[in-house]
Amino acid sequence: MDKDKRKKILWAIAIIILLLAFLFWVLRTSDKNNSINENTNDIPVPVFKAPSANVQYQPVEVAKESPTEFSAINLAKSYTARYGSWSTDNQGANLVELLPLSTSRMKDYLNNIELNFAVEEFSGITTKSLSAKIVAINDTNAEILVKTQKIKTNANLEKEVYYQDAQVKLVKSSDKWLVDQLTWQ
Repeated sequence: MDKDKRKKILWAIAIIILLLAFLFWVLRTSDKNNSINENTNDIPVPVFKAPSANVQYQPVEVAKESPTEFSAINLAKSYTARYGSWSTDNQGANLVELLPLSTSRMKDYLNNIELNFAVEEFSGITTKSLSAKIVAINDTNAEILVKTQKIKTNANLEKEVYYQDAQVKLVKSSDKWLVDQLTWQ
């Protein structure tokens, strides 16, 4: 045999030995990992206690409203947010949206609000209803106190945030709540 052929055979044998050694190593480490997974009780697991681990939480009682109370609160919050939100770009649109949710008394009030359509600078208020509390409720009437956040925006887009409550009086008309009066406080 010539020298080149011997070199090739020796290299082939060396590569085969390396591959077998690698395969043996992979199988051995695989067996060790399996035995560790089977004997997890033998491995000490460190336990770390966070300072909050001993905090005891008290359950919070959530007030459950009846369907009547729920619908009254939702109407009062939605109505107040729309009633209190307006801009000079869309004068009176918020009031028109409220007409189907209003009693005839409230419709008359909304229709008689005088709007100034000659305004030259932008101005607007965005009202968000934050929470609502039932002051009084029965089968035909309800009074809800709605807490709101108002954001007043001027022509320079400067914002002023303030909070205002609204007293909303509702009347039930054929299984549907309607707003009869809204007073800012």
